[in-house]
Amino acid sequence: MYEKYFEQLKEECLIRNRSSRTVEAYIANIKAFMKWTGNKTMEELSLQDAREFILFKRSKGIAASTCNFYNSSICFLYKHVLHIPWDQDFVPRMKLDTKLPTVLSLAEVETLIDTATHIRNKAIIALLYSSGLRVGELIRLQAKDIYASRMQVYVPESKNHRDRWTILSNRALELLTAYWKSYPIQRENFFVALDEPHMPVKVSAVEIMIRAVAKEAGLTAHPHTLRHSFASHMIENGVPINYVQAMLGHRCLESTQVYIHISNKTIMGIQSPLDHPQKKKRGRKPKKKDGDSNE
Repeated sequence: MYEKYFEQLKEECLIRNRSSRTVEAYIANIKAFMKWTGNKTMEELSLQDAREFILFKRSKGIAASTCNFYNSSICFLYKHVLHIPWDQDFVPRMKLDTKLPTVLSLAEVETLIDTATHIRNKAIIALLYSSGLRVGELIRLQAKDIYASRMQVYVPESKNHRDRWTILSNRALELLTAYWKSYPIQRENFFVALDEPHMPVKVSAVEIMIRAVAKEAGLTAHPHTLRHSFASHMIENGVPINYVQAMLGHRCLESTQVYIHISNKTIMGIQSPLDHPQKKKRGRKPKKKDGDSNE
């Protein structure tokens, strides 16, 4: 019953160059919203509906970031499809709690790679960690994007609509080569589904795989954990932060600076002021008085 509105939404996203994944997420969020309203007609919607829906989600323990995503989706619908004025004061975005990302040690990353049983999964884990890719970027990679002679990976159409380059490790290249040779099939995407070799692997499949491998290894991890670990370890190894920013594809340096706070400060050579020896103050020697002896 809402198809014509979803078609309008797709058109509005297209003219604003929003990604297909954004369109899918917006529609999924709006469907959840409309179901909560009791399947009202779009013409009956009000700002009060939007406010009460987001309050309901928050009261059920939904994360503030997820509530803000619902906010963005409904706001886009109201403003650009239904042309209902949006009041940010009446339906505000929630203040987010800033938490430091989880980072694995190199030994834990090696454990993940060793625990994975399929060569494709080993290659995925190694590449996500060694190159700092987002999972959405990984699933779109093609063979031509792997530059073995330069030990680099070309990342087209990243999250911020920017192409970029990042590094490629020898270990990851070995696993990528072994995986490629194990699937001698003509295909466009580098990583494909195990049960459908002609179809690119899905984001959800990669997420499920890594969580399952981590659980088997006695760890807790998801694809972005590997990206966090890459950035943190790069900074620990003395790589300039602007280089790390470029490899991650961050638009602003502030997004990269969080990794300074989770890196090992001892490896970075930073000492607490309490550990620095204080310089002794130089005082003047007292003047000799008459009758004082040098003996």
